[in-house]
Amino acid sequence: MCYLNRTYHLLSTQINNLTGLGLLEMANCSVSSVRPSTFKNGGTRMHRALANKMLLIAVAALPFCELALSQSGGQATPPAYCHPCLFYGGDFDASNPLADALANSFNYYGAPYAVYVPFYVPNGQIWTVKGLFSNDLSTGSFLDPQRIKWSISTGIGAGNAGTVIAQGETPATLTPTGRSWDGMTEYTALGRLTPETAVTLSTGVYWMTAIPICTNPRCGETDFYLSDVEDIPAPNHKGIQPNDDSYLLAPSDGGFFVPTWGSSGACAGNGGGGCDKFSAGLLGYARPTSQ
Repeated sequence: MCYLNRTYHLLSTQINNLTGLGLLEMANCSVSSVRPSTFKNGGTRMHRALANKMLLIAVAALPFCELALSQSGGQATPPAYCHPCLFYGGDFDASNPLADALANSFNYYGAPYAVYVPFYVPNGQIWTVKGLFSNDLSTGSFLDPQRIKWSISTGIGAGNAGTVIAQGETPATLTPTGRSWDGMTEYTALGRLTPETAVTLSTGVYWMTAIPICTNPRCGETDFYLSDVEDIPAPNHKGIQPNDDSYLLAPSDGGFFVPTWGSSGACAGNGGGGCDKFSAGLLGYARPTSQ
């Protein structure tokens, strides 16, 4: 559900009793049964058929060398809240003509949405993930309960849920970033994992979610929209976020791991641009595989 204006079709389904991540169970569809989806486009909800099944993106060494070069641009300067910082996709830039955001929330009114953001663990490293966060635009200013849902997966592609490595729900804070767009304020929804729930990752490509929760009736019509990152290089990024490799899970709209980018992606209403990368990240430590 791409956010181009704040008009939002409220659904009556309440999600107070969801357990775990909950989205895959609600989707109730498969690669062969992806239905036409409904996305926001210029303040109206436009129906369009999902794109033909896309070939899974091959991961090879050369593309990641190119990614590393394209995302270089001096010393990494991730924000203070990304500490210790493993990965950060970069800051949202409201002045970029392709600026956009995509629904990413468990809310009181309506159905849940999740944006799956890719990241790469470099060769020769093992990561211990101790926290996850997302930068989300919203008219609300609180979480209730004060928690996020999170997940880390592998093997995601168009119409393909991949394999969940770990998932859960954890206490979280919601802090303004100082940025805003289209009448909304951007907040960092950040949750830290316990020693028992910390996740160890070896070299490879993964996808993360960090989804704000606001399911109490006082949340009303509050929604959260994950900020995209369109500047090159991504401002204040750290690490590698593969370009054009994020996916939207929107069960109520029939969107089952829909590519976010391009002329047929979830953000197609923005002239086919936008939603190439997203502002999210991971806390934790990296160590050499030899240790």
